[in-house]
Amino acid sequence: MFCDGVRENLRCKKVATYLLCKNISAHMEAKAKSIAPWQDRVGHARQSINSETQLSGDDIEMTVSHGVNYGRYLEKGTHPHDIKRTSVKNKKYTIHHPGTKSYPAIIPAAEYGKKQLDMAIKKLWEE
Repeated sequence: MFCDGVRENLRCKKVATYLLCKNISAHMEAKAKSIAPWQDRVGHARQSINSETQLSGDDIEMTVSHGVNYGRYLEKGTHPHDIKRTSVKNKKYTIHHPGTKSYPAIIPAAEYGKKQLDMAIKKLWEE
């Protein structure tokens, strides 16, 4: 009898933890979209920011990420680099790209989510 109550309490806390993670990951997505410092041209980068929460056994995984293939360049920028090309007339040429500055949105949103999650988990499991 005593063990049944403990098991039920633990099961309820696990479910609450999952729902809490799901809620915070949605907040991280919304925050990333709202603080994204780049200038939208067509809006794909901002619209494609997404979050997900997965439960696998006792593990919960939360993600917030870009949905465009150039998202990593928005987050971290690029260093100056050379781009080698071949022209229509098969002539090879090199263009020096000066690099791009970073426009982080995912990293600050994830840091925000980590703080929120830390406080919420402590509160939930201390009850």
